[in-house]
This record gives sequence, C-alpha cells and structure tokens, in this order.
Amino acid sequence: MKDTLAAGLFPLDPEIRYVAVNQRGAIVEMEQRAEWPSHNPPETDRMEELLVNPLVLEATKRRGDLDLGGVRYVIIRYGKQYQAIFPFGDGHVSVGVESGADVDAIARNVAEFLSSAAPSFDLTGAVRRVSDHSTPESTDSSSSR
Repeated sequence: MKDTLAAGLFPLDPEIRYVAVNQRGAIVEMEQRAEWPSHNPPETDRMEELLVNPLVLEATKRRGDLDLGGVRYVIIRYGKQYQAIFPFGDGHVSVGVESGADVDAIARNVAEFLSSAAPSFDLTGAVRRVSDHSTPESTDSSSSR
C-alpha cells in the first residue's frame, strides 16, 4: 500500500504535476512532481488549497446537490496548467495537470482511484508531505506546484 495519495496518483499519468490533500481545513499532503518545476511560489499554492479550492468545491457542490446529482470533480483552466479538484474525505484532493494533457481523462482516472483508495488512507492523522511554507504541523517538506 502506498502511504500517500500523491504516491498513488502520480503513476496514473506523467502529466500530473502536483498533488495536494486538504482535510478538515488543513493541508495534509502537498507534493510537486520532480519533472515539473513549479509555476509559482509555495505560498500561493497554500492559499489556493486553504481558500480557493474549498470555496470552489462548496459552490459547485451546492449547485450540483440541488438537482444534478452532486459534483464528482471541478476542472479549472489556468493559463499555464489545469487544476482538478475532487471532494475527498472531509476536504479535497487537488491535482495540477500539464496544459497539453487530456485533463478530463486524467480527472476520470483520479476520481476512480480516489473512490477505490479512500478506505486505504488514514485521513485523520499527521501531515504527510507538505511544502516548507505550509502548516506548522508539517513533518516533511517537499517543493510546491
């Protein structure tokens, strides 16, 4: 069993550049794939995971729950990359995807992985891999998106 979601998600597609996990408002995992350097400073990734992505998911979930069967994932097209956000546990998983990739196919594969992997991961424990500039409870550091 892989001990982080990033370790399970990166092998799904070489165009996945970044994985972050937010649970109960705390970043518990944030990892940049070595082959894809970050487009931005770690602090902006941290703010995205703590503020932007939870708000985007909450808004789309509320709309989806009205009469569309909820939300499986949200894809954002930034200028330099895609960001796919998935409801997961008590928060979300965020996956950065290279701009030339088939982001919808990757998002479907990630959603399938997350639905089958959820019981295998301890989402209640300590922070796993987090950027040097993230939460004070981080126990390991790695680079950002």
